[in-house]
Amino acid sequence: MPVELPTIEVFSDPHCPWGYLATFRLLQLQPEWAGRLRLAWRCLPLEVLNSRGTPKHIIDQEVPYLLQIEPDIPARPWRRAEWELPAFEALKCAEAQGDDAALAFNWAVRRAFFADSRCVSLRHVLIDIARESGLDLAAFVSDFDSGHYKHLVMEESDQGWNVLKVKGSPTLVLPNGEQRPYPATPELLWD
Repeated sequence: MPVELPTIEVFSDPHCPWGYLATFRLLQLQPEWAGRLRLAWRCLPLEVLNSRGTPKHIIDQEVPYLLQIEPDIPARPWRRAEWELPAFEALKCAEAQGDDAALAFNWAVRRAFFADSRCVSLRHVLIDIARESGLDLAAFVSDFDSGHYKHLVMEESDQGWNVLKVKGSPTLVLPNGEQRPYPATPELLWD
């Protein structure tokens, strides 16, 4: 019988620069935690909380700070202004293929958005990212097109924003319920 690993829930928005930074650093630390705990990626769409997509000028202001904090992170100013919920649903489809698939796809979506200015709200882009991440493409497309996981996006959003009342993206929820908002993010002085 397999041993149940302690789980850290990562409530985050793939479009959040600070969630991107946390994921980048979690990947760097993966050799230390792999096999000892698991990460469960939870949907925390800022557009649900704010009732609008994140304005491009907000991302444009945050990316330079992100690059100051972590010069090696693949990022550049984003050239498009489309944000929507499909990336969250696609993450749930990847998660159905296991923890490794979820981590690979999560990172690939964030990198596609921040480093490559790819529109991660488009079906064909998400399918390309699934292919690039090594997912079972037929299962991914079938799950994505069926809408089977759409309800989980809104359930996890409600859990994060309204039940747990997390402070923002990203927030780690440890196995004991303790919340760690904005991990790996230093205090910033905004002009």
